[in-house]
Amino acid sequence: MVAATSILSSRWRDLWHSVPTVDLDDALFQDKEELFVRIAYAVMLSRDVTQPILNFRLKSEYPSCRQCDVELWLNTAIQREVKRIELHSQIIRLPIGILTCASLVVLKLTFLKVDRVLTVHLPALKTLYLIWVVFVKDEYLDMILSGCPNIEDLQINSSSFFRLEFSSRAITFRNLIHMKLSVYECKWRLLVGLLNSCPLLQILVIRKEKKSASVLDRLNQRDTQTVPGCLSSHLRACTIKNFHGADVDIRFAIYILQNANVLKKMTICCSSSSRKEDRLEILKKISKVARVSTTCELLFE
Repeated sequence: MVAATSILSSRWRDLWHSVPTVDLDDALFQDKEELFVRIAYAVMLSRDVTQPILNFRLKSEYPSCRQCDVELWLNTAIQREVKRIELHSQIIRLPIGILTCASLVVLKLTFLKVDRVLTVHLPALKTLYLIWVVFVKDEYLDMILSGCPNIEDLQINSSSFFRLEFSSRAITFRNLIHMKLSVYECKWRLLVGLLNSCPLLQILVIRKEKKSASVLDRLNQRDTQTVPGCLSSHLRACTIKNFHGADVDIRFAIYILQNANVLKKMTICCSSSSRKEDRLEILKKISKVARVSTTCELLFE
């Protein structure tokens, strides 16, 4: 019995060398930073080299590891043909090796700083989340998006996203189905340009932190003359959060309702700071609009 238990224990002890998921979180080692680094190295470098790492997650809130440590761990995962990477840290910078990982399918980055981008080639990437990532140069975001031709699910929380002139760029998200944007400032005319780059988009969620400035955000007739293909044939759900109810915001909502042929649900989530009478006025203005989709449900929250 003792021998059998010993053999079983040995098997379990060696099993971690080949587990497909690596999850590193220094929150469990607040007062033992060096121990966290030693364990992370043991996990990454003692693995069975014949076994893949399918999922790699690193959450680092404390100065427990150096940039070179993180890059070595990630390079090890990339060599094992990692499929999913999640990085959450305000301390480390984006290791550029991630941006040419041909096997990567899911990439989720939170709070990282991107201070260098050379080449981006992510042919297998289908899901990209950039949550309050800091781009030292706006062009870095542009380069990353340009290198992800097969994105299906895109979520971006950024203060700089709509500084990019989508209407003049050659990027086409030909497989993008679900897009969620949370931005400090969004010019609706640029969003219309972005929709032109997403021909198969089915679900759009946008949250705008800053109240619209009508002069800057104005939707001109020229901006709305051409209806994006996704509105004509694919968009089924649209949600606008933190809706302030400025005239230009209302015009954008009406533009969606009047052009989205297969829209099933339009949800307007009013700003928590808006007054009750203002909400009623918004409801009145939008509700009376004739919707091109006869099956569209209009919800106010």
